[in-house]
Amino acid sequence: MHMEGVPNSKVLNCWNQIGIAGDRSCPELKTYIRCQNCPVYSLAGRSLLEREAPQAYIDEWTNLISQEKSLEVGNRIVSIETITVGIFRVGQEWLALSTQLIKEVMPRSTIHTLPHRSNNIFLGLVNLRGEVQICISLQEFLGIENSDGDRQKTSPVIYERMVVVEKFGNRWVFPVDEIYGMHRIHAMELGNVPATLSKMPENYTQGLFNWKNQKVSYLDDELLFYALSKKVL
Repeated sequence: MHMEGVPNSKVLNCWNQIGIAGDRSCPELKTYIRCQNCPVYSLAGRSLLEREAPQAYIDEWTNLISQEKSLEVGNRIVSIETITVGIFRVGQEWLALSTQLIKEVMPRSTIHTLPHRSNNIFLGLVNLRGEVQICISLQEFLGIENSDGDRQKTSPVIYERMVVVEKFGNRWVFPVDEIYGMHRIHAMELGNVPATLSKMPENYTQGLFNWKNQKVSYLDDELLFYALSKKVL
C-alpha cells in the first residue's frame, strides 16, 4: 500500500474493510497479526494528530477558556473559580490573603523604630537581607483584639512569623501570631460579611469562609493596601 504522505481515504479505512474489524483479507495480517502493529495504522494516527486544527475549533476553545467557569445551582449560576490563599492568625482573627501577594514568610526580626514616626500602626523598619522594608501592625490597623489563649491555636507548636507582601509596587511586612500556609477555596464558598462584624472593619473583608471550624476573613487587598498607603506612606 502507498504510505508516503497523508494516506488516502481507502488506506485510512483499511482496518475496517480488510483488517481485523473487516473481512481480515489483508495480506499484512500474517506479518503484523493486529492492525495496531501495522505502520499504515501508525501513519494514519500520526496524520490525524498532526493535522492543523480548524480555525473554528481554535476560536471555540479560546472563547471557552477565557470565560469564567460557572455552575448552575438551582436557578442560580454561581462561579466555580478557585482561589489560593495564605491563611494566618492576627490576635483573635483568622485572616487570608491571595498567595499572589505573599512574597515571603520569615521569622520575627528586630523592628527598628523611627523617632517621631513610629506608632501603633507604623511599627518601624526591618532588615530583609540587606533591604529595608516598612513594618506595620495589621492588628492595630484592623482593630483586632489580642487572642484569648490557646483556644485560637490549630497546632501544639506555634511560631510567630512575619509576612512579606507586595502591592502597588510597595512591600509591607507585618507580624502574625500563627500561620497555617496555603489553602485553596472556591469563590462560591465565600459568604457575605455580616453588617455586625465586630472588632474588624468589614470594608476590608471580601467574604468569609469556613476552615478547620474557624471563620476566616478573606481580605480585600485592593482596599486594604490602598488605605495603608494613604495612612503610612
